[in-house]
Amino acid sequence: MKNLMLLLVLLLTFSCTSQNSKAKMTLDGRKFKIETYTGGKLEGSENMMFKNGQVENDVCMQWGFGTAAYTFDEAGNFKFSLTSEKEGKMDWEGQVSGFSISGKYVWIKAGQDDIQYTFKGEEATN
Repeated sequence: MKNLMLLLVLLLTFSCTSQNSKAKMTLDGRKFKIETYTGGKLEGSENMMFKNGQVENDVCMQWGFGTAAYTFDEAGNFKFSLTSEKEGKMDWEGQVSGFSISGKYVWIKAGQDDIQYTFKGEEATN
């Protein structure tokens, strides 16, 4: 009888944990206020919003960059690429830890050297 109970507990535990491990990791519904830097110099503040599997950046939108799909893993790492017909492409990668966000991105545009940026910020409360 004890063996049967132990087997039942193990099966239930495995069933619950295996379903949780397949849950999709997402940043949807979160908004971050970030500061961007080049060469250690503050360039400005931006808002990064995640919604419906997409990410957008308010300052990048002003330059013609649209929304983009993002990937996010269980370690808190994310990646995405923003594109603009006139301004090129920005490849972003970073990490979310609790309410903090940080990372780097590169702006790639024909006719100019690639520009490397870093960013850090906190989750916005509104």
